Amino acid sequence: MHQDPCHDPYPDPCHDPATTFNYLAHLFSDKKNGLESPSLEELKSTLKSIIGTFKKNVYIIFDALDECPDRHQFLKLIKEIHGWNFDTLRLLATSRDEQDIEMTLRDLVSHQVSMREGLVDSDIRVYVSRQLNDDNKLSKYSAEKKETIKTTLIDGAHGMFRWVVCQLDALRKCRSPHELKKALTDLPKTLYETYDRILLDIDEGNRDYALKLLQWLAFSVDKVSLREAVEVLATDPDGKNGPLFDLDRRFDDPRDILTLCSSMVALTNLSQTFHHPEHFKHQGKFTELTLAHFSVREYLVSESLRTHRKLSFYHCDTKLANTFIAKTCLAYLLQF
Repeated sequence: MHQDPCHDPYPDPCHDPATTFNYLAHLFSDKKNGLESPSLEELKSTLKSIIGTFKKNVYIIFDALDECPDRHQFLKLIKEIHGWNFDTLRLLATSRDEQDIEMTLRDLVSHQVSMREGLVDSDIRVYVSRQLNDDNKLSKYSAEKKETIKTTLIDGAHGMFRWVVCQLDALRKCRSPHELKKALTDLPKTLYETYDRILLDIDEGNRDYALKLLQWLAFSVDKVSLREAVEVLATDPDGKNGPLFDLDRRFDDPRDILTLCSSMVALTNLSQTFHHPEHFKHQGKFTELTLAHFSVREYLVSESLRTHRKLSFYHCDTKLANTFIAKTCLAYLLQF
């Protein structure tokens, strides 16, 4: 059944959806029908105009402020939007407890909710129960073992959802009751310790592949498709005989890339519209490869990884990583 994109179950009787569309259509037209990107000032102006057409409350949600790459500028933007002083505007921001965010937004906040451990534990319990019932590799266990898994993970999580996700990934690899029991009695205590174990488990022959992949995903400006990641791993910008792209290094099954770093990378299937200079549009599928969580990037650039006795090889330095990406692109282009 077709759903009207302007449909609102609680419509504002004083607001005409066509007005919102007209502001967006005008901006789209000004930018050569989407072939050019609008500036930040143009986007802010359009948003401000649209908000001004509503008589009912307008809600804007900023999720995971702590994961924003240019946090300082984004916090300034929130303060600016708050300063528009619309009586109908409501802002909601979520974040981990970070001092700069708290200090910047402190004077703007009217209500604050702290997600303490106990509040999150019930959600973790629901998530773990669902995984134990629905996942083929976890549902095989008896009710007693499932309860042991559930209790152990909740007790060790300390409110960290991401930690639980990684431990379930590790438990899926257990092949016997003995391995399961051993895994549950030797769980890593922190998220960084979890990532340490993932890197330590990488075979010697895959270390270079894993480092290339993690550097690229941590520092690439654009989205990285699965097919592009395959090309990256087949390219050696520092070959003994100069930059090299080797077709024989391409993975036969691109999804095998996911086995390199286990829980540290993830795939997302997207639909994307590609614009041709002649105003031709093509809708296509895009399989994006990303770091599984923002904490993975934090870990890769952390001091603890840089000074780790066994894992400093994987530490990502901003300058070196960007240099590697540039050299890889040049090495790839030289094949043509």
